Amino acid sequence: MEEQIVTITIRTKGEPCGLTDEEIKKWYAERIGSMFDPRWGTPEITVALERKQLS
Repeated sequence: MEEQIVTITIRTKGEPCGLTDEEIKKWYAERIGSMFDPRWGTPEITVALERKQLS
């Protein structure tokens, strides 16, 4: 058995879509979670979202 840690960084300029921060986090967590074999249990998925104002 092993622990797998996958880090994904997505950087965009402007609004990626009209979703709220929580909706964006939920969207990624649901889609990433569906990639894993359910026989090994539900993966623990943490989605961090940071927004910075660009000058």
